[in-house]
Amino acid sequence: MKPVLKIVTTLLLLAVLFSLAPGGTTTASAATCYWAQFVADVTIPDGTNFSPNTAFKKTWRIKNIGSCAWGSDVSLIFDSGEKMGAPASLIIPTTVNPGQTVDLTVDMTSPSAAGHYFGYWKFKTAQGATFGIGSTANKSFWVEIRVNAGTTAGYDFTANAPSAQWSSGAGSFTFPAADNNANGFAFKVDQPKLESGVTSAQAGLLFGPNNVTNGFVKATYPAFKVQHGDRFQATIGCEQGATNCYVAYSLYYKIGAGPETTLWTFREKYEGWTYNVNLDLSRLAGQDVTFILVTSAYGSPTGDRALWVNPIIARAGGGPPPTAITPGTPVSVTPGPNACDRAQFIADVTVPDGTSFAPGIGFSKTWRLKNVGSCTWTNYSIMFDSGERMGGPESALIPASVAPGQTVDITLQLTSPTTAGTYRGYWKLKSSTGAPFGIGSAGTKSFWVEIKVSGTGTVPTTPVTPGTPITPGTPATAIPGTVYDFAANVCAAKWYSGAGELPCPGTDGDAKGFVLIRNPSKIETGANDTRTGILTFPQNINNGYIQGIYPSYLVKPGDKFRATIGCEAGASSCYVVFRLDYSESGTSSIVTHWAFVEKFEGQVYNADIDLSSLAGKNLKFVLTVLSTGSPAGDRALWVAPIIYNASSSPAPASATPTGTATPTSTTGPSATPTNTTAAPSETPTATGTPTPTNTP
Repeated sequence: MKPVLKIVTTLLLLAVLFSLAPGGTTTASAATCYWAQFVADVTIPDGTNFSPNTAFKKTWRIKNIGSCAWGSDVSLIFDSGEKMGAPASLIIPTTVNPGQTVDLTVDMTSPSAAGHYFGYWKFKTAQGATFGIGSTANKSFWVEIRVNAGTTAGYDFTANAPSAQWSSGAGSFTFPAADNNANGFAFKVDQPKLESGVTSAQAGLLFGPNNVTNGFVKATYPAFKVQHGDRFQATIGCEQGATNCYVAYSLYYKIGAGPETTLWTFREKYEGWTYNVNLDLSRLAGQDVTFILVTSAYGSPTGDRALWVNPIIARAGGGPPPTAITPGTPVSVTPGPNACDRAQFIADVTVPDGTSFAPGIGFSKTWRLKNVGSCTWTNYSIMFDSGERMGGPESALIPASVAPGQTVDITLQLTSPTTAGTYRGYWKLKSSTGAPFGIGSAGTKSFWVEIKVSGTGTVPTTPVTPGTPITPGTPATAIPGTVYDFAANVCAAKWYSGAGELPCPGTDGDAKGFVLIRNPSKIETGANDTRTGILTFPQNINNGYIQGIYPSYLVKPGDKFRATIGCEAGASSCYVVFRLDYSESGTSSIVTHWAFVEKFEGQVYNADIDLSSLAGKNLKFVLTVLSTGSPAGDRALWVAPIIYNASSSPAPASATPTGTATPTSTTGPSATPTNTTAAPSETPTATGTPTPTNTP
């Protein structure tokens, strides 16, 4: 049975919550007569690329959250920025009562000169009063576009779908494959109908995983050379009417005969919204890259009809698409596993990727794997494959038989190397006849452990009884490269909820919301993490929130934010949004730099967020947690939240959901809302992240 991912509840109300800055503004009351909430960019998501002088229609979805109806007495008005050929004002076409939502469309034209443009809009009453969104009902919403002198589709995945190699968990198939084929299917859709109710004029691809639990379908495209500035773009979402759809979208890449690596992944459930992916590919520039589109079922595949609308590699500057080349031949060939032996990576139960250790420290590494083959694992073993063995055995017997469909936790005792560096050890499974196998569609991929050795560090090893919260301000064990420790400075921050300022530390169970220090942190996997954590609980109302506004910090080149996030162990009703926000000194607006939707499912996630775009600025960083509907059980943990500097400490793994149901064990960055109620010029580019079209 699939878990329920109610993103819609979160995203419908983020507009008000994203704009809250309790320390510096007066919050609009529920009785405010004229008050709007941004719900979605129905068309033209932030940062959309246009050629000069191109006509387009911009549609915002706006909700009336005030107490007065909007009729012909309320107009949509241009406020500031670039008008883009739009009229100065438009009458709202229909009456919008309190609580109702309306789609507002404006005809615009991209400017003739290349550049980055914003147009800000508000509302005006018949009496001449202006109003908008945000906690004080006076913020603008906007359209943001980029005009390039010749942006083209450097590569069109829809047009080139017949040249891709198509496969599913049931094996290879020919594109297009018949709709609803139990072995998985994919075909082109000329005018795809998205779950948001919008019919796209751009063609796309419809994916359906093979009809087994955690089935998948993937398309491996011919390699081509990536150029600096190339971006992968697509609109993703379930097909209209596919109400049971719940999938993971992933973009993998492969260079030559190297391994498949996940560039990005995103979980999506049918909730009426679509999402815009805009991934910077610059780090792959100059290389011949094989890109792989993957859609995998999140549990049952029933109703999983997933759309990739207009998936392209956008290229600035024009010119012909890169020439396709034949992928390189592997330098060696490993005999394939038996057809009945297949594993699926589920979770890093202990020691998530990038965990820091002092040299020569023993630790227990536990993977959670699932038997997705047809043979029972009896007298099967885990075996070292390649990389750094970290003192582990060549092989070790799996202690119990694992029937098809069952999950098993496999633990090895390892030791960190004695020399500083980042280490990865690759492991596979071995059948009773000695045939190796692993994860992925062909059962040939390794899973791994990745650690960082540098100075001193701590990790969860042996479970211990949770202790009493530490005194605020007590430093946690130093993590190499740390330049700011949010847990050690938790009460230097000012904490707020919708009920006002909160004490620090708070009182467990306080209906106004509370913040507590946890040492150790009992994480969602059930293990105890010996690093200090911050336990946050939103105000006890639907869509409540809590946020801690920290003192100003001067961001330096190479700074990154890192934390392990998840729900507290036992908080099975927990379903929240984690956000890293910031506010520039001298302003009260809050900008969202990164966000991640998290539901209790027995896993934790490692965030590793680049702050380079903010270097040189004095910022007040803000840790924010929002409930998605009911706050019952929303006990959200930030474990070891720090800023570290990459120039003095090797970078850990990217923001990685440990156990996303995809054919490999690597995952990529998670969703980052844009179009917050702060000035867009302050909004950082969320490189490598999808942008929900319905975030304020």
